[in-house]
Amino acid sequence: MSLYERVGNIHIHTLFSDGTASPTDVAAIAERVGLDYILITDHIAYPREFQGWHGHTLVLIGEEVHAPASPHLNHFLAFNAGEDVARYGDQPQRLIDAVRARGGLGFIAHPYERSGAFVSEPEINWVAWDADGYTGLEIWNYMSEFKAHVTTLPRALLYAFFPQLAITGPFPETLAKWDQLQHTRRIVGIGGSDAHATIYHLGPLARRVFSYQHLFRSVNTHLLVSSPWTGDASQDAQLVYQALAAGRAFVAYGGLAPARGFSFTAECDGATYTMGDEFSIHSEAIFRARVPARAHLRLIHNGACVAEATGTELIHRSSAPGFYRIEALRHYAFRERGWVYSNPIYVISAR
Repeated sequence: MSLYERVGNIHIHTLFSDGTASPTDVAAIAERVGLDYILITDHIAYPREFQGWHGHTLVLIGEEVHAPASPHLNHFLAFNAGEDVARYGDQPQRLIDAVRARGGLGFIAHPYERSGAFVSEPEINWVAWDADGYTGLEIWNYMSEFKAHVTTLPRALLYAFFPQLAITGPFPETLAKWDQLQHTRRIVGIGGSDAHATIYHLGPLARRVFSYQHLFRSVNTHLLVSSPWTGDASQDAQLVYQALAAGRAFVAYGGLAPARGFSFTAECDGATYTMGDEFSIHSEAIFRARVPARAHLRLIHNGACVAEATGTELIHRSSAPGFYRIEALRHYAFRERGWVYSNPIYVISAR
């Protein structure tokens, strides 16, 4: 099956909640940046009338839902539910079930957060780990990571003008939780910008540190869809949701280098598999990752690194069942930083 890469930004807020631009203006910015799709997720708001093609960018409307009485816990991204599901936000399991019952997809938003000492923002964590049935996790949230690094006034001023110095990658505890959950069932990983384009104030100083344009070039979710765009918004939306549901996706930080063209495959018995695929292993499989720029590549098997390479390709042979995913890191400003995180390929023992 031929697959087609589509680059999009997920987890975006507009004037319908606490963002600073209309969905129409956000769509126009996304088109200028060159995104193939965006997924708007306002807090407890569902302006579905903006869904559709806006120029060359497909705009999809989801929703970020949480309990009104507990706004700083258990945020959930609901996609393709077809309606406002905010009324279920007071009970995470009920919310997850409602999204699934409507044929939608659900992702835990910023499951772990850390708030830097100089940031007047709460830590919004997911604590309802007894809930089940969600599609996946937001493994990398750009704004969640940034606020964790703003620990002092000097750092706040430095990072306001040079935000790339702050960004290093997903929180280790989030990746560890993702791997832990994979032992029980498939869990799809996505990346989100959490775009608000807020203007921050420090005394008389005011600065929009993260414009939509900046954020749309930060943490994006790359999908491998099963056919070219049709031009019909409803059909093309389903291509996006099908790829998300299958885990045919990887997360990449464009602040280090463009990631279009990344690939991660497994070859076994004459067949080739990619992210989200599952196959039975009868003999040795060849795992191959390719990146469009030089990087430190790590192959993760069942949560542990089993192979590493520096360059643009990693090749590893294995006959062990389990789940395999790739991490790619690049050096910037004297340290190694996260760049690309693939969804797993799943290998099961032949019976």
